[in-house]
Amino acid sequence: MSEKRILRKMKKLASRIQDKMEIVTETMEDLEIEFEILQKQISKLEAKKGLVGQDVDDLDDKEDEEIIDIENTSSVTIKQKF
Repeated sequence: MSEKRILRKMKKLASRIQDKMEIVTETMEDLEIEFEILQKQISKLEAKKGLVGQDVDDLDDKEDEEIIDIENTSSVTIKQKF
């Protein structure tokens, strides 16, 4: 093989690797956002469990008002309660 052909193949391989690295980076960012949302939900459930004597409906109303900013994510889904 000539050196030019080898160099072209190496550049093509480098380009494919770079594309895959970008996909992995985007996926990691999405997972970080999902993980933060999950952690917040866990914290809320733990706080609800520890509450004695407070009206749980008041907490539900507060949660409904919260806005979740999930810009640049495509894999995050939020289910409606009812």
